[in-house]
Amino acid sequence: MRPLGISLVALVAAACQPGAMPGAADGEQGPNAAGLVRLPCDGSEPLRPAHPFYCSRDRIYVRPEARDALVDAARELARRYPGTVITFMDASGADGRVPFEPHLSHGDGRQVDLSLFYTSLDGTRIDGSPPGSRPNGYGNYEPPRPGDPQPCRGIDRPNDDRDPPADRAWRLDEARSRALTEILAGDRRVRRILIEPHLERRWNLEDHPKLRFAGCQAARHDDHLHVDFD
Repeated sequence: MRPLGISLVALVAAACQPGAMPGAADGEQGPNAAGLVRLPCDGSEPLRPAHPFYCSRDRIYVRPEARDALVDAARELARRYPGTVITFMDASGADGRVPFEPHLSHGDGRQVDLSLFYTSLDGTRIDGSPPGSRPNGYGNYEPPRPGDPQPCRGIDRPNDDRDPPADRAWRLDEARSRALTEILAGDRRVRRILIEPHLERRWNLEDHPKLRFAGCQAARHDDHLHVDFD
């Protein structure tokens, strides 16, 4: 038996080879036995994984309607901001039943996590995870500003909830992140979007019925959007 570490490295290396990423062409294939399809991993749409791991380990299954909604959102965002690509992380597994850790959902193909967007300090757009940040798309939090609502202040939350260092070389891309949220919230196929209250207020979206706070027992949602589909 090969060591686990070597196997994982081999999987990621294979996924990075042109044309070798699992699911490279299956974004357009029909549903599997669980009624789920894979998100496109081949760059055929303005959608891509934050890391090849998500595709190589089959963490990118969704219902066909969810895939269609994401493709539509990606195309619309790219129309507004040419060259922009939506970055996805965990969706669901192929069996459509069992959530994988650390998620409590992400089991039936109706959920997906999408990274927010970032810029360098001079305002230059960054594609994907910012340099020096976590490469998997998670954990690049946007700190609340003075006066922002902070319902979980002083409460330990799951996973790592620390703000990034003040001298980080990147900042939240407010325009593209807000546009992504608005596009998804306006889609009838989207049931709800989990987001932190301080971003709702900052973007003047506090009264939108589809935007929800996950609560203090859930991980932060100011590094990514958790999108639930009908």
